[in-house]
Amino acid sequence: MDEYYAVVRRLPEPYSTELLALDMQLAPFIQEIRLRAGQPVRFTVKGRLAPCRKFLPRAEACARLGADGLQSCFAALCRYSVYAHEQELRQGYFTIPGGNRVGVAGVRGPQGFSAVTSLNLRVARWITCPLPPPVQQELSTLHGGILVVGPPGSGKTTFLRSMITFLARGEQIFCVVDERGELLAGEGAAAPPAACAADVYTRWPKPQAINMALRCMNPRAIVCDELGTDADAAAVEKGLACGAVFLASVHGESAAGLQGLEQKPAVARLLAAGAFRTAVFLDGRERPGTVVRTVQL
Repeated sequence: MDEYYAVVRRLPEPYSTELLALDMQLAPFIQEIRLRAGQPVRFTVKGRLAPCRKFLPRAEACARLGADGLQSCFAALCRYSVYAHEQELRQGYFTIPGGNRVGVAGVRGPQGFSAVTSLNLRVARWITCPLPPPVQQELSTLHGGILVVGPPGSGKTTFLRSMITFLARGEQIFCVVDERGELLAGEGAAAPPAACAADVYTRWPKPQAINMALRCMNPRAIVCDELGTDADAAAVEKGLACGAVFLASVHGESAAGLQGLEQKPAVARLLAAGAFRTAVFLDGRERPGTVVRTVQL
C-alpha cells in the first residue's frame, strides 16, 4: 500500500478517515499534503496544488481547516510532544517515522512557534531514478565527488537514494549521513535491502556525523544531503583531506548553472577545493529526479 496512507493515519479524526478514502490508484501521485488554517486541505500533484475535495468530494471536514483543527493536526503529528521536536522546529520542520518531513509555518514566540498556521506533509517514498552514464562511471571508480543540484521538490533525495542503491551493489565502503531522518527513512523504519550495505548516521548534525564516520568507519565515500553552511564545508574539507569522496546535494536552480552555485559561499568554497568532479542539474517539481544536464568540473 502506498506511503500516503501511513502519513494520513497519523492525523486526528475526522481528517484521517476522510483522507484515507482516497482511491489507491491516485495515492502514488500525491507528493504533499498541505494544511493551512482557514483554507481547504490541498494536495501537491506534479508540483501543482489541488484541493483534496477534487479527489475526495465527501471530505467535508477537509473543505476548510479551522485554527483548532490545524493545531490538533500539529499535536498529533508531534505525538503530543512538541518538546521532542524542539531542535528541528527551530529550523521550521520536523520528521515523522518513515522519513516524512513536516514543514511548519506560523508566528514566532519566545520558545519557538507561538502559533502554527501551516503544515506541509511531504510523502516520502523509496523510489529511484535512472542514473546517467557519466554518473554511473563516476560511482564505479569513485575518483571524484558528485554534487546534485536542484530546486525544492526536484528529486534531489531520490537521486541520492539512486546513487546509494548503485553503490550498495558493489564492494565499496560508504557511509550515509541522514541528518533529517528522511534520506533512508531511519528511526527503525524498514529500510530497503540495498541501504543495509551502508553505515548510516540518522539525525546527527552533518558536521558531527561526517567527523564520526571519518574517525571510525574508514569510508571511501560519504553521502549527505543539502550542504550549505560553513560547518558543512569545513567537515567536507576534512573528509577530502582524509581521502573520502562526497556525494551530496545542494539547493540551486538548473538555469543558473555553475554561476548560481558560486554565489553560495560554502558551496563555492568546496568547488574551489575540488570537492566535486561532476555536477548533476535536475529539472524541477513537475519531473522530479530528471536530469537536465551533467557538467564535468
